[in-house]
Amino acid sequence: MAQTGGFDFERSDIATNAIAWIAAGLGTFVLVIPVVMPLIFPQSLRYASPAARPALSSSAPPLEVAPSDELERARRDDVEITGTYGWVDRNRGIVRVPVKRATEMLLRKGLPEWPAP
Repeated sequence: MAQTGGFDFERSDIATNAIAWIAAGLGTFVLVIPVVMPLIFPQSLRYASPAARPALSSSAPPLEVAPSDELERARRDDVEITGTYGWVDRNRGIVRVPVKRATEMLLRKGLPEWPAP
């Protein structure tokens, strides 16, 4: 078999008709869908305009006016709760102990035994 020097090429080009039909179909789809969808789903037209949207309920949480101030207050409260003694329930005799002190007590006494099932 004789070898021919040089390059070979594709015997057929890409099907431009198929590409044109696909592009035309996609274009038609993009143009027709916005017209057809409201006919299929007429209830979606009620919420199309901002005036038709339901108003926000007043039960929504209020926005923070000064978030950094509120964060600072929350952190200060956390430090006070975790760093001081205080009553949790005076009638039942439950107290709040600072975290450092509670850790020392836990290391000294250990955890109580769990009851058997």
